[in-house]
Amino acid sequence: MFPGFRTTSMSDEKAKPRGKSRRNLFLVGALLALTYGGYRIYLERKPYEWSGTVEARTISIGSRAGGRIKEVLVREGDRVQAGQALLTLEAGDYLAQLMQAKALLVQWQANLEKLKQGARPEELAEARARALTANAALAQAVAGARPEEVAAAEARLAVQEVAVEKAKLNADRVHVLDQSGATARVDVDNADMELKGAVALRDALTHQLDQLKNGSRRTEVAQAQARSMEQSASARLVAAGSRTEDLKAAQAQVDGAQGRVDQMLVMIDELTVKAPLPARVETLDLRPGVLLEEKQLFVRIYVPETLLGHMKIGQAVPISVDSFPDQRFQGVVEHINGVGEYSPRNLQTADERADQVFATRVGLRSGFDQLRAGMAAFIQVPK
Repeated sequence: MFPGFRTTSMSDEKAKPRGKSRRNLFLVGALLALTYGGYRIYLERKPYEWSGTVEARTISIGSRAGGRIKEVLVREGDRVQAGQALLTLEAGDYLAQLMQAKALLVQWQANLEKLKQGARPEELAEARARALTANAALAQAVAGARPEEVAAAEARLAVQEVAVEKAKLNADRVHVLDQSGATARVDVDNADMELKGAVALRDALTHQLDQLKNGSRRTEVAQAQARSMEQSASARLVAAGSRTEDLKAAQAQVDGAQGRVDQMLVMIDELTVKAPLPARVETLDLRPGVLLEEKQLFVRIYVPETLLGHMKIGQAVPISVDSFPDQRFQGVVEHINGVGEYSPRNLQTADERADQVFATRVGLRSGFDQLRAGMAAFIQVPK
């Protein structure tokens, strides 16, 4: 070796690259380890994500009253309030049926009121008078004729006997004159007719006298008794008023007529189809329409059984959609099905149990003006 000069061996020159390669491998290994560790941390902190579809609760509307459409008051896409009219139908003969039902109701109500009020004072007096007349006739039939009536009948008969004798003498004289040709034939006929009339009247008065003396027959008394009982019962019936059964029957008729009126009013009200809740008109094709409740949007997702513990009723979760990637909409877990779906009969391992999912409904609390039913939605739940 010469002074002032430094020399290296071949072994030293080969050792430097080998040490550098080791350092590079160490750095690469450390970098991979850090990358893997960061990835593991990312996976552990990454929230669970499930995808679903935005759905809306629909209301099918229609009318129980059939008929032709008179007027359409809304268009598809319109927002309507509860009770707002959507369309009207032609009334047809519903109004005429209502008038008939009301008239029948008034008739049965008047009949019921009449039964409740009972008989008028004039009707009561008339019934009592008929009963008194029948009783008087019965008393007269039972008591028979008075002596004065018998004496008067005898006197009338005596007078008629004199009239008969006079008519007979006149007829005899006319017949004698007729035999001598001193009188006309018409005088003979008149005399004979006068005699027959006098005799007939005398016989009638004789029968009347016999009837007065003998009194009323049993049949006549029985008839008088029946008429008396009938009129007395009629008077009591009028005074007592209507029976309970009649009042119930009349009330039933009123209730039936009232029910018919109410039915017609309901049918007439059904001629106007109204929105039951605040909603938006989705389809209206003059058939039973469909409404979407704007405030009832929800997302239905399916959560694996192994991750079901991360979901709770009432839990707030963010919701995102592709149409608005920079926005997050507020959602709340409203329902988790109690029965899993797509589950095999025998579940042995955790991976197999993961195939079983539970339908979960997440209700939207915002974005009603932006979201539409049918949109794809994503829900993230922290681990």
